[in-house]
Amino acid sequence: MSNITLDGLLVKLRDPDQDLRAMAASDLLDLLKKLDISFMKDDGKQCMTALVKLLYDSQSHVQNLGMDCLGQAVCLVDAETTKEAVSSICYEIQKRGTSAESTALSVALRVMSGRISEDADAKKVLGSLAVPIASMLSYSPDMPSDVAVDVFAALSDVLTHAGAQVATDPEVVNQIQDVLLRFISHSNLSVRRRAIAVLGAFVLHVPGEQSEKALAIIFQRYEACNRASEKCILLRVLVTIARQCPERVTKIVPSIIDGEINLAEEGDREERMTVLLVFETFVQHCTELVAPRRNEIYTCAVEALKYDPNYNYDDEDVMDTGSEAGDDFGDEYEDDIYEDDEDDTWDVRLSGVKLLAAIAKSGLYSPHDVAQHIGTVLIASFREREDVVRAEILATYATAIGALRESTTDSVNGVAEVLQQQAPEAVTLILAAIKNYPRSTETKQLAFAVFAQLVLAKYDILDGSLSDITPVVTAALSADDTSGTLQTASSSLVKTNLKLDVLEFLRVFVQRSSVSDSAAEFLIATKDGLRENASSKAFQVPSASFTAAAGLIGLLSNAAHQSSMDVAQFVPWTEDMAQCAASLTGTDDQDLRSSVNVFIGTVLQKFGDHISAPTAQQLLIILTELKGGIVHAPAVLGAFVQAISQPTALPREIVVAVAPSVLQVIDPLLRQSSAPVVTVALNVVKALAGYGTETLASAGDHILTNIIAIISRSPESPPASALHAFAAVCPTVSEENMRSVTANLLKLLSATTVYDGQSAEALGELFETVGRSFPGLMDSWKDEIIENWSQTHARYYKQRKDNSNEAIQVPFPTAMLTNAAKSINSLYTGFYKAQGQQWTSEFLESLVFTSPRSTADIALVCLGLRALGYAAAQGWLAQSDRLAAQLDAHIKSKHDDVRDEAAAALGKYVGSYPGMFAALFASATESGSEGASASGRLQAVNVAVDQIVGTGHDKASADAMWAQITAYAQSSQGPLPDVLAQSLATFAVTFPQVFIPALAEHVSSSSDAKTKAFYITAFRTVLADRHLSAECDTELKNVLPQVLASIDDESITIRRLSLLALFTVIQSKAALIKDAVSTIEPALFRQTVVNESLIRIINMGPVKKRIDDGLDARRCAFQCVHMLVRMLPGAANTDLLAESIVRGIADDHDIRLLVLQIIHETVSTQAHMYAERLNAIAESVRKVQATKLSAKAVVQEIEKHHTILKSSVSVLVALEPVAKAATPPSAEFDKLLTEVMDSTNGLLSVYYKELTRQS
Repeated sequence: MSNITLDGLLVKLRDPDQDLRAMAASDLLDLLKKLDISFMKDDGKQCMTALVKLLYDSQSHVQNLGMDCLGQAVCLVDAETTKEAVSSICYEIQKRGTSAESTALSVALRVMSGRISEDADAKKVLGSLAVPIASMLSYSPDMPSDVAVDVFAALSDVLTHAGAQVATDPEVVNQIQDVLLRFISHSNLSVRRRAIAVLGAFVLHVPGEQSEKALAIIFQRYEACNRASEKCILLRVLVTIARQCPERVTKIVPSIIDGEINLAEEGDREERMTVLLVFETFVQHCTELVAPRRNEIYTCAVEALKYDPNYNYDDEDVMDTGSEAGDDFGDEYEDDIYEDDEDDTWDVRLSGVKLLAAIAKSGLYSPHDVAQHIGTVLIASFREREDVVRAEILATYATAIGALRESTTDSVNGVAEVLQQQAPEAVTLILAAIKNYPRSTETKQLAFAVFAQLVLAKYDILDGSLSDITPVVTAALSADDTSGTLQTASSSLVKTNLKLDVLEFLRVFVQRSSVSDSAAEFLIATKDGLRENASSKAFQVPSASFTAAAGLIGLLSNAAHQSSMDVAQFVPWTEDMAQCAASLTGTDDQDLRSSVNVFIGTVLQKFGDHISAPTAQQLLIILTELKGGIVHAPAVLGAFVQAISQPTALPREIVVAVAPSVLQVIDPLLRQSSAPVVTVALNVVKALAGYGTETLASAGDHILTNIIAIISRSPESPPASALHAFAAVCPTVSEENMRSVTANLLKLLSATTVYDGQSAEALGELFETVGRSFPGLMDSWKDEIIENWSQTHARYYKQRKDNSNEAIQVPFPTAMLTNAAKSINSLYTGFYKAQGQQWTSEFLESLVFTSPRSTADIALVCLGLRALGYAAAQGWLAQSDRLAAQLDAHIKSKHDDVRDEAAAALGKYVGSYPGMFAALFASATESGSEGASASGRLQAVNVAVDQIVGTGHDKASADAMWAQITAYAQSSQGPLPDVLAQSLATFAVTFPQVFIPALAEHVSSSSDAKTKAFYITAFRTVLADRHLSAECDTELKNVLPQVLASIDDESITIRRLSLLALFTVIQSKAALIKDAVSTIEPALFRQTVVNESLIRIINMGPVKKRIDDGLDARRCAFQCVHMLVRMLPGAANTDLLAESIVRGIADDHDIRLLVLQIIHETVSTQAHMYAERLNAIAESVRKVQATKLSAKAVVQEIEKHHTILKSSVSVLVALEPVAKAATPPSAEFDKLLTEVMDSTNGLLSVYYKELTRQS
């Protein structure tokens, strides 16, 4: 922007003509929005000065343009200019005093601070605005309330985004603190609330002593305050802080609870509301701290919920809930909400409900207790007369049921039974509320939310009350939802929303497995309402109606199969709904189009044999018409696939008749680039193929060409739908055509790297179909598979041979080998089925019995072994000593790939014949067995155990195998391999009730350290499994104290392994150890003490080196302590924990880092523990800092020493807030901290400043 342009606009801004001023301001705003470079300093000052003057222009629209311009310009000028503009605005506000003319000025201030705060690099600029804002607030206590709100909003931006910059000026910080403490008692509610929020931001975002001092002042004022109103204000400030940074108030939470617990029941309205809000916040954000007082807090919530001194609830309030209960649903009305303007006690009850909701979600009580006690209290309150409170009660109850239903804890057992007992009373009181307050639509909506949650918890829970619920449902569904002359758009929307809630309840209700007599009557009564709303013009109502109707069709189908209900009376309704759906398949409403298609598909699939054949055929044809283009193909044809996929109630002849036309529809779709479109077309092919070859006979070869083209576009991961479709179309393809595509197709499929899940099933299905349908192509397909694998292996072998960097390993192409092996097996499986033969491994034995001399031979042997292993896992192989001997021979191969494949194959083979296990284990553990062959056999043993025990669950064989392995472990003189420990873990996981106690007994009874270490390793393997069954957890919980007693073993190795086991269980299964912490922790904390007997000094020439053989175990112990305080906060003994922390500070550097993490994670909840031991902590830190470097220290030693010193300072920084709040103060800690801050060598001081900045 040129100076000429800017100067011209600035001149026009001073023009007497208001229209010219407005035009100039508008032009300047457009120009500022387009500007991408900053102003020169003088230009910026001129522009900002002129814009500030616009804020007190006589015309409001010019003022508004000035505000917008300032919001843009503030990002284009330097910091000094910004501060001058803000100072000018603040001065003008101050000068105008109580005048309302300063509104534009305050809004501009808020806009400018908001824009600056969006720039992360402008914190310094934003921080500088604190000075003029704070000064203006100090001298203008009587400014208009709306102006004060804007000013505080600007100050909030400054503190929130630039608190660290503000903290650098103590004078400004003090001024802000004084202003805020004064304004939180302002007479205007809006100003008071804003000041409270800003004071919270001050404490949270302004670091350093002033922030802590402000928090301390707030709490001191609270404790000393005798005025209820002022105390409430201070408590609300603390609530603001607790919600954003709960650790800042942890020290004072217990005191506040102690001081306010009685006021929650005895105070006046404002006091009770405030205390309930405080308790709600603490329950949500400081749950562990309120746990000891949970029952008292719960009682406060209950009493608050009952607090209604101006009204007496009695039994007459529960009115009749007969059919007339729903009469008002169709009235023309505005949604008047009942409120007693003369009674303001309802907000106490509302606060009580919110506190109960927080308690229900907090985990302070078990799910059963929440349902039994909190649920009962809420149900009794359904008769609440204030709509806003009743709505909160119903919403809380519905939310609580949903949370209980989704709970996965063991204690959720019995919740459904409690809800079943509560349901009749809950329904009665809800219907009474609807009757008593007919114009409260929110009550009706939430009633159906509660009903839906109850049904989700137990599908038949409402069956006894359906006769009472039916009139309410039918009345809601029949209500007129169109706006008329006597009805506003808002009331129409209210009724629409109510209908959507009712329809959602119906959708949930029909997701059940059976139909009782009462449910049948309910469905008969409500089905016409679904039909009526399917034609509704209201937004989303037709879509929701068809969704619920589709669920009803599924339920009717199940009822027909179970002969539990006569569904004939629903046939006319179904056909009527289907015709309505057919008329809507071309709608522009995407949600409605989707739900209509799903409904038609469901009717055909579930009810196709009940509706007339002409109707069924008409509906099926509709699902082949792509109205609106191929973009709708996935939804429409997806419904077609749903309708014809087996099993289906649709008559076969109808599908066969429609097949030719649908094949014409999908032919162009198979050549599309859209993956969803291609996938649905392939699914149509597969579904049609299920009706016999005649459905695809004329199009098989053409479809095959399209499918191969699809596979070729993504050969490494072909869509499973393409492979399924290929397999489905194979029987209709000529052998000549199949032969012509074999080479290209198999090259594509050999590159497939995804061979699991759907792709595994699809590829296996494809090769099996080829083997079954084209026996003449068997040899060519097999040879092609082998050739493709051999080429892949040759490339791998060459890369491996040419690799000169031993650090980089060339990965074995295991995915390609998996493809080839499973493909060959599937190919022969189909062939044998077609020939009516038993599966035989003769075709594999030619590969397995090859002697691997060349690279090509190795490839063939690996392929044969992998395929043989898969066949063995399926139980397809006959028992053969000759084959077993050959597999064992390959284990001795000098080629590691062959050895690995042979071990896996032998293990799976023995796994299919458990009687061979004893011989395999004996050969693996015989005294002469060593090296690679012994390792391979042991691996085979592990695979066999997994096959027999883990997969086969063969308990009879498991007992004998366990005895053989444990007998070997007890008698072996040599090392015990970890692979056998893994095998024992498989036994324990599969049969936990037998083998977990047995494993624990071996741990505790083994006297030999080597054997005990072996069993502990097995136990650790079990603990590391993150998918253990509930039975495993139960058994582990019972034996953990027995196993972990080895923490005190005399062997340092056993102690370390036991500590590792403890770490694993705390990390992954903390609940199992919770009750045993008090038993285990004395031994644990003993391991954190330095054992001088394990320290030795070795001479390395002139240097003596200190070796601590207990360091690894001690490090493991501190890792356990760290995990304990993280996963089970509050479980550890405070004295033992504190002593270990003090010791750990002076220990090895790695341990000190662990201690630092412990401090950081516990300082907010255990501040008193640290405060009591600050002197001892200071002494430990001083020891660390007293260590000196030798004069001949090398660079690495110097760097390590500096790291150690820095970590010691980290301890001081972490505990500095505790020391400042400690009463009495710690002289030793404060003295050490002062020395560090004023360090003569400068190093400790530098670390302190750096760490303080980071924190």
